[in-house]
Amino acid sequence: MAALVWLPLAGLVLWTLGPFLISLSVSFKEPAQVFADPGFIPDKPTLDAYARVLARPGFQQTLWNSVVIGFGSLVLTLLLGVPAAYAFARFRFRGRHLMLLFALLPLLIPKVGLMVPLFFLAVELGAFDSRIFLIIVFTGMLLPLATWLMIGFFQAIPRELEEAAAVDGASQFQTIWTVVMPLSIPALLTVSVLAFREAWNEFELVLALTQTAASRTLPYELFLMQDATGIADFPIQNAFALLTILPLVLVYLRIERYVAEGLLSGAVK
Repeated sequence: MAALVWLPLAGLVLWTLGPFLISLSVSFKEPAQVFADPGFIPDKPTLDAYARVLARPGFQQTLWNSVVIGFGSLVLTLLLGVPAAYAFARFRFRGRHLMLLFALLPLLIPKVGLMVPLFFLAVELGAFDSRIFLIIVFTGMLLPLATWLMIGFFQAIPRELEEAAAVDGASQFQTIWTVVMPLSIPALLTVSVLAFREAWNEFELVLALTQTAASRTLPYELFLMQDATGIADFPIQNAFALLTILPLVLVYLRIERYVAEGLLSGAVK
């Protein structure tokens, strides 16, 4: 019986870590060794690819842009999503279910279908190639999912706790801030991780809405690393990709327990 449990888990781990380990192996090779030395462990490992990534002029700028846009989208998503989710979870008003349904519409539209309208909107507003506009766009894409996740969590919090705070003289804002928000930390962390990850990894909309390195993010810079001759430098590309995902992996490992709790908390009341 134990094999029936462990074999699928081992297969899942290999399936998940396999591409990452291959990418790690390639990143320690010289470009000429990628195909000449097909072994998993390089004969002469080198950090040259990582040094070239860190020395690349666009890396630091796009890293900073990704951090600014990621945190900006995270903060704006929480500022708008928390009040909206609380209102949907605690208040009953006409059109509530219809509004919840319409809130999901941005998730149903392919990003390719949004690229052209958003491009013309950015040009008309004078916001093309702007980090602020990217933050607003990403927030609009993330807000429906964030709101739905937090609705389930807020509904799982007993109303009696808020009623007790109100009896003690707390205002609505004080009740939310001192009672609801501390209990909602797992949900807030979950939404924060998802919002930051989506903004960090977004490529299509950045491609459509930016023009210069002043606003480009890390995925766009990785796209530009294709050599002018069309010959790919696989070690530096893999090193760049690993450095890009490393911050997300480290953060997720620190708060994985809270993220799992936040995703599952709304399922049971």
